[in-house]
Amino acid sequence: MKFKKTLIKWYQDLIHVIFPDLCLSCNREPKTADAWFCIACIHQMPYTDHFELKDNEVLKHFKGRIKLAHGAAILRFKEGSIVQNILHQLKYKQRKEIGEVFGKIAAEKLNNSQLFPHPDIIIPVPIHKNKLKKRGYNQSSIFGKSLGDHCNIEFQETILIKNKETESQTGKSRTDRVSNVRDGFTMVYPEKIKLKNVLIVDDVITTGATLEAVCQMVWLAQPASVSVLSIAAAQNS
Repeated sequence: MKFKKTLIKWYQDLIHVIFPDLCLSCNREPKTADAWFCIACIHQMPYTDHFELKDNEVLKHFKGRIKLAHGAAILRFKEGSIVQNILHQLKYKQRKEIGEVFGKIAAEKLNNSQLFPHPDIIIPVPIHKNKLKKRGYNQSSIFGKSLGDHCNIEFQETILIKNKETESQTGKSRTDRVSNVRDGFTMVYPEKIKLKNVLIVDDVITTGATLEAVCQMVWLAQPASVSVLSIAAAQNS
């Protein structure tokens, strides 16, 4: 049996050498046999410690604006960085597997974290139907569904919908940005999250206006708690 497992491992390694899968980040170098990124990108990946910190950057960003049980991002986001490239691949280049991979990574971190209330339900930040039709998928849904599958947590993307395309946020104050975004959302099944621990997921937190508006809408349904989780967050968030 041990010899058979060794042969299988050799075969898998040989296939990987002959037909290497490309790194999900740079899309140039072959990824390592046990990971999703090449060696160079692995060493550049700016992971956060948000899952172990009670007062991390994400929580500080929303402090005084919305009540959160906990909040975290897997990676730190910066313009022109490896993380921006990863998210661009996920959002615009049909690389849905990136969202699935980070859903698995998030599941491992969430399961080991003592700070998050165990979620009863996961809700993605929705996108408008026109954008969904054009892109073919909601990147936050890909991430959230993968997280739910790996943690055995219910995933729902029909509870909250974006019913209108909002105007540009450029030049608006934070209050106006949140109001502008909030007016575009509708809560469809509030009874499904009443008295439940809700986890809201997004791909990236930059200004945080959209996520803040979503959290405010979710609180109207009287959940037990609300937490947020994203693949990445801007360093100044």
